[in-house]
Amino acid sequence: MPPSPLHDVRAVCFDWGGTLMTEDGPDSTPMSQWPSVRAVPGAPECLAALSGRVPMAIATNASVSRRPMIERALHRVGMRDYFSHIFCYTELGYRKSQRAFWDVVARDLGWPLERIAMVGDSFEQDADYPRRFGVQAVWFNENGAQLHPGAGDESANAKGVPMVATLAQFAQWVIAALPA
Repeated sequence: MPPSPLHDVRAVCFDWGGTLMTEDGPDSTPMSQWPSVRAVPGAPECLAALSGRVPMAIATNASVSRRPMIERALHRVGMRDYFSHIFCYTELGYRKSQRAFWDVVARDLGWPLERIAMVGDSFEQDADYPRRFGVQAVWFNENGAQLHPGAGDESANAKGVPMVATLAQFAQWVIAALPA
C-alpha cells in the first residue's frame, strides 16, 4: 500500500449517508424512521480500528434528519458511541461547501482544520470543498466512479485529492498519520 497522504491527524470527520450508512430508503423520511438501516460494508470495522486513537465526528449535509435522528440511526447499527460530535446542516445552517461549517467543526473539535481528516462518498462535498478550507479530505470512491468533465471538473488525481476504495484503507492512512 502506498504511504499515507495524511499527516499529523488529530481528529477525523466522516460523512454519514453513503459513507457510514447506506442510503437505500425514502429521501423524504429521516433515516431513523426507515424500516431497516444498514452500515456500509467496512464502516464498523473502520470505526473500531480508529476508536480510542483519535476523536471521531460526523459531518453531514443531511437535510431531513436532525442530530437526534442521526444518533438513532447510528445506534440502530451499533455505531453511535464512536462519535464525540455530530455536525449537521439541519442544526448548523451551513453546508460542507461553506467555510462557516468548517469553522464550527474546528472550534468544537479543538483542532485547526489542517489537523482534521475527512472522508466521504461525494467528491465535491466531502473532498474537494473541505480541502479548499484546509481539511485533509479523502474521497471514498468504493465503486470507482469517474468525475464527469464539462462543469470544470478535473480528475481527483489532477486536483491532488486522495481516494480510497475501502474504509479500511482510510483507517490505515489515519493510523499512519497519527502523532507518535
